[in-house]
Amino acid sequence: MKRSALYLALLMSCFHATAFAADVTHADNHVQSQQNYTEVQKINAVLTIENATAKATIPGASVSAGYMKIINNGDTAITLVSASTAIAKHTEFHRMFMRDNTMAMRKVDALEIPANGSIILASKGYHLMFMGVKQDLKPNQVITVTMQQGNGKQFDVPLLVVPIKKY
Repeated sequence: MKRSALYLALLMSCFHATAFAADVTHADNHVQSQQNYTEVQKINAVLTIENATAKATIPGASVSAGYMKIINNGDTAITLVSASTAIAKHTEFHRMFMRDNTMAMRKVDALEIPANGSIILASKGYHLMFMGVKQDLKPNQVITVTMQQGNGKQFDVPLLVVPIKKY
């Protein structure tokens, strides 16, 4: 079972998608116009999020992943200690890496965005892992992920669900 779950997670991390649509359905089934979703989201005076997306799920799948670029324009590093979303039982930071010529994935307890720097959450590196997804994620939905900083402050990030690209 553990091996098949890892296989599915690795398989999903290999697909890339970048499509966007005109209207999107929010994870709690509210229709939300894409006018409320932008590729660049200014969170506060120092944090900016770019290209926040999540993968659509294969029907019946219970995992998905989220990607984005997080930019820190402040003079001090920002540490993200947790993430959560209503669409999944658990949301974790993960990192893909090579181990014995095989891709492996491991949970990361925190992500640090350096002062005046950025971190990229992408399919073959750091990313968000949504586990125990409660409903199929369909292209054009917008889901909300709440990120918590080490200092206790929280902020919400809308992610556009994009289709899995077929090869």
